Amino acid sequence: MSQAAVTEQESGYRWMMAAICGLIMSTSFISLTAFGVAAPEIAKSMHVSLQTLTIYGVDSFSIGLFVAFFLGHGGIFDTRIKTGVLVAQALLIVPQLLIPVVTSLWLLMLFRFSQGLMIMMLALFSIQLSGWFKPSQRGISLGATLGAITLGGALGGILSGRLASLGWQTMYYITAGIMLFGALVYFIFARDSETLKKQMWASKDKPHDSAWTYKMTWIMGLVQIPLTWSLFSIGGFMPSYAYHLGYTQAQVGDVMFVWGIVGFFAAIIGSWLGDLWSRGKTTNKGILRARLNLMSLADLIMGIGALMILYLAPVSYAWLMISAVVVVFLMMLPPNYWATPGNIFPVATMGAGAFGMGAISNSTSAIGPIVSSAMVPTFGWSGVFWIMAVLSFIGIGINYWAANSELPIDQQSSEQPGLGKAAH
Repeated sequence: MSQAAVTEQESGYRWMMAAICGLIMSTSFISLTAFGVAAPEIAKSMHVSLQTLTIYGVDSFSIGLFVAFFLGHGGIFDTRIKTGVLVAQALLIVPQLLIPVVTSLWLLMLFRFSQGLMIMMLALFSIQLSGWFKPSQRGISLGATLGAITLGGALGGILSGRLASLGWQTMYYITAGIMLFGALVYFIFARDSETLKKQMWASKDKPHDSAWTYKMTWIMGLVQIPLTWSLFSIGGFMPSYAYHLGYTQAQVGDVMFVWGIVGFFAAIIGSWLGDLWSRGKTTNKGILRARLNLMSLADLIMGIGALMILYLAPVSYAWLMISAVVVVFLMMLPPNYWATPGNIFPVATMGAGAFGMGAISNSTSAIGPIVSSAMVPTFGWSGVFWIMAVLSFIGIGINYWAANSELPIDQQSSEQPGLGKAAH
């Protein structure tokens, strides 16, 4: 590793970069909660049922979450990280300003789809922070960023609830302003790692394989499928399930707030444990296996939590709260997952590999909510949560497969971010 890379990865600024990425993700995910809070009023203004609006709004957003990772494929943004973030924020904030004047359900779907595309920032921040943090710290660098998914939902729930009395249109404009604030902080203070940027630009001129030709791109895409299926299904449908059980609006709001806050800290805990388990490992394979072990633990907890929601949550409100807390420890998985591209792919394909992993794994962020919304009227809630439980245990087997597969980065002799030639 070059001295410049060592200097960057030991600078105090790296923690500011992690905090900035966490902030913009938190402000971005306020949009998800704002729609849920405003849905009844939006449905009235469009003269459609709340169920229709929710299905169309949630499903179109979820499809956007999937399509997002194709936007960066082919090296469009992997060497232009801030340009990618700018595009993602524009696709998020502009619709937030336009939705209050929309009268067409189809146009609303288009805007919600556009907002879902902002999730490509996960891959962008995974690449950006890998230049600032050494492999044993990449989990914690992403902890706040990934935890912001649920934290933004929790804070957005409180904020949107307080602003609802002003009218849903005003609430949307104010939350758009908050998102704009998060974006401004990022673009004023965020910087790319010069060392990583030079390596990535230099690698563009050298012949290299497509990330899609690597078996590990596909395997790692499968690794996160249980998480993406469960996270966005639970996040989108937990309130409906709680209402189905007979709990009040205030009780449901409290559950979702606790769910969001605990999810943030679960991501921090998971990232800290992943870094701890990978510390001292001197090979890319060793670091990857350590993080996959942590991901298997998260899968196990996720499966147990899904069954608790199904069988214990109906017993009492206390059990609903406990079940929600247990299942949200699934958030230990994402920081470790997105910390891995730098230990899997050569520099030339690290960006494309990260976007490829995201495209495959996020396919179920679209499919999961759609299947869940279709199953509930016909089969009830049992099938929804049993699918999550079964997928979580399948995920453990996929992690074992990934841990014993050959890594593309180990087939290259060029210097890689974090480990360098000595790792080979």
